[in-house]
Amino acid sequence: MTASLSADTLKKVKDRSQRGTLSDQRQLVRGDTGKWNDSATLQHAPAIQQKPQGMSLDDWADELAEKKPATTASDDNWLLFRTRHLDDNDRVWIEKIERSGNTFTITMHEAIWQGNYFKTFTYYEVTAVNLGKLPSGNYTVKWIVKPLIFKQLEKPREAQNNYHTNWPLDDQPGSVQPVELKAAFSVR
Repeated sequence: MTASLSADTLKKVKDRSQRGTLSDQRQLVRGDTGKWNDSATLQHAPAIQQKPQGMSLDDWADELAEKKPATTASDDNWLLFRTRHLDDNDRVWIEKIERSGNTFTITMHEAIWQGNYFKTFTYYEVTAVNLGKLPSGNYTVKWIVKPLIFKQLEKPREAQNNYHTNWPLDDQPGSVQPVELKAAFSVR
């Protein structure tokens, strides 16, 4: 999504094969790295070209949280979302990106595995979404994480190897309430 989202835009996953396509970049951070996220986080970021070469999205998000850089109308605007800690069979994907004026709403699904585990590791995902160049003004973002549950992956023997392409087959709504994160930023 390198082009700007016009003032009234809707991008939506239309079928299972498109899952994962609304994220511009995704990174898994394994639980054994010593980092831990009990809750999801959302932040605005300037042009990803400003990220030092070789630096991970996760480390860049940490660096930006300390600096809080300003963004101008000539910069691309990015959202960095970190999930809470999940298990290796759990899956997340952006289902929908909406823009109405200066308000963005991103809907993400978090599908939690309900089957048996034989061997597992934990991780969280860092997802980057490019909102493009935006005119000067104040913007708000609402990121909604909708819970799902499932017991069957498309390729069950390849749960870890094909994380970005191995999706739940039988996902259905979960019993917990959706999580909503909000952010605000200005473009000068």
